[in-house]
Amino acid sequence: MSISTGTPDPQAPKPVRTRKARAPREAQPQRGPDIFMRSGNMTARVHTAAIDYKHPWGFIPQRLADRDPQAQAIENAQALDQINASIPMTGPISGYRDIIVGMAMNQATPGSDFNPVLAKSELEKPMELVNVLAAERRAHPRWYQGVAPPWGQDNLGQDSGRMHGFGSRGDIDPRQLMKSGVLSKAVLDVGTATNFSQITGGQSLGYVSLDTRIARGTVRPDSFTLYQMLPKSAAYQVVDYFAYVDDTGGALPGSATTGFSNVSSGTLATNAGIYALQSINLKLMQDGRAVTMALMAQNNFVDVVAQENANAALTVLGTADWMSYFGNSTLFTNQFNGLASTTPAANIFDYQQFYAANAAIQGWSPPETLYNMIYEVGGQVTSWGRFGRITHALMTPVTLGALASLVTNLLNNIVNNQFNMAPGIVVDGDLQGMRTRYGPIQFAMDAVISARDIPAQGQVRSNATTPTTTVNPSPPATVTVAASGAAMAGSNWNVGAGSPFIASGSWGASAIYRYAVAGTDVNMNESNLTWSANFTPTQASGAVLTITGPVAADAYAFRVYRTGNGTFTGGSGANSATAARWIGNVLASGSGAVTFVDQNTKIPGSENIFLLDMRESDGALDFRYLLPLTRIELFAQNLFMPWAVAAIGAIRNRIPKFHAIIANFIPDSALWNPAGPNT
Repeated sequence: MSISTGTPDPQAPKPVRTRKARAPREAQPQRGPDIFMRSGNMTARVHTAAIDYKHPWGFIPQRLADRDPQAQAIENAQALDQINASIPMTGPISGYRDIIVGMAMNQATPGSDFNPVLAKSELEKPMELVNVLAAERRAHPRWYQGVAPPWGQDNLGQDSGRMHGFGSRGDIDPRQLMKSGVLSKAVLDVGTATNFSQITGGQSLGYVSLDTRIARGTVRPDSFTLYQMLPKSAAYQVVDYFAYVDDTGGALPGSATTGFSNVSSGTLATNAGIYALQSINLKLMQDGRAVTMALMAQNNFVDVVAQENANAALTVLGTADWMSYFGNSTLFTNQFNGLASTTPAANIFDYQQFYAANAAIQGWSPPETLYNMIYEVGGQVTSWGRFGRITHALMTPVTLGALASLVTNLLNNIVNNQFNMAPGIVVDGDLQGMRTRYGPIQFAMDAVISARDIPAQGQVRSNATTPTTTVNPSPPATVTVAASGAAMAGSNWNVGAGSPFIASGSWGASAIYRYAVAGTDVNMNESNLTWSANFTPTQASGAVLTITGPVAADAYAFRVYRTGNGTFTGGSGANSATAARWIGNVLASGSGAVTFVDQNTKIPGSENIFLLDMRESDGALDFRYLLPLTRIELFAQNLFMPWAVAAIGAIRNRIPKFHAIIANFIPDSALWNPAGPNT
């Protein structure tokens, strides 16, 4: 007699089984393999699944654990009855009734050394081969569905003598696929080399794995927040005019009265509004690209021209967005005037002065001070004589991150039941803005605002290059700095207790700064930096920089940068372009010397917040274009195929007094610290 698993003998008599009601689908047990006991030509099927069943989750479900013991005992008895009914009363197998029932119940047979647990494990071993065959077919379904030899034959069409239904791949014995008890080291393995000239062994025999989707780690189109949100309208000349009325011209409130007698006699006093014809100059923004004929002809897995087109478009949009904030046509004639150049001086507010006057008295942190300052500046713009309505506060991610710390205080207030959470402020850190009596102010993020604060030499790209030049423009020849001596009107050195205006610092008895200057062309492309010696300002004085132009006289202007207090981390060492931030510009004078005076009115590394009236009914701000973003094909002079992505336009500040700027904000935990040394 043998014990095996597999297909029962079709000539064997079928056992009589008692049917019972099917359990609900989620409670239906997984049926294990039937056990077949063969003796001669007679085969009988014994069902052990009812006793063997183990829940697939590895534990007894609550619905089974809570069963009534009496009901469970009845079901167990019914299962044993089914097993008894499936065993013939006569014949060779009938003598093994006690052993089979004991195996089903996991109990030893009285008077026998038969171990039911060991017997079950031995019966499961033949299933290992079946599982290996199933795994082989799951791993290579296409081969077995398409090119596999007929059942039971090898690749040459000969009878393999193997298990029926296994047309093996490459004449592989399925038993060789089974795990062995001893691990063997492979002679040939797949490699992991990334340099094609170094690929050997198994890796050289396989296909190259290449994902044709390009990963883009550049600036995003939605990063240009101000440009994207500005209403666009068409212009028809490079010089674009528009009419503007600044005042009604009538009497002040309370004075537009008259006596009844004046209606019938006397001269009627008349007034007129104040009108002006304003204009802006639209400017050309462009970025040229070129690829070789060979590159365009080869079979590329990405569209190279499309990728370069996108890069050029993002470059032009970045220029349009930055110039909308800081464009200065007086200094750089190819730029249009941005908000910093067109906003009235009365609408530009200094955060450091506001902080020095209010923070200590009110007990405000820097973010709380800025939040309250936005509220107050918004009120100033809305007040009599200005008549604006601030709707948006555009700021850098650094500033917005600092303001998000206010959510912690808000959460504390909610927990303490001091007030209910206001709409627009979410406890998870999504500080959307503020609600005011003059309307909601949305906090919008624009990373481009601070894009030119770091010197070009400090903006190192992934290929270790920088967008700088050594000629055309060339760096200045020398940069020297000295104190102005006498006090200077308007100097902000040593102004405001507890603010970065203070000159004294932690590195030595007094503050120490260092200046760096880059030459630029008319398009504000920068050269490498030229550094000054250390400088310590004196009380209420100014730092006077003497910048000597390059011998080549090819610098159009100079951009001036300053380190934080203490210059570089560690107090000394080599000059570091990332340790300085922009503070101002000055026109060059050939190879001659020019002067730049630093009165500390611009703190290096500080942030600007632009408060704008974007109400559609006011029409206070928009963008005029003569040429929308367009690709222009250029004539080829050689085997390069050139083109340009260009646009002609400018921001139009139609009502400047409706907008405001908060300058010189510094977060309380700034990564670049103007009051200390930096790397």
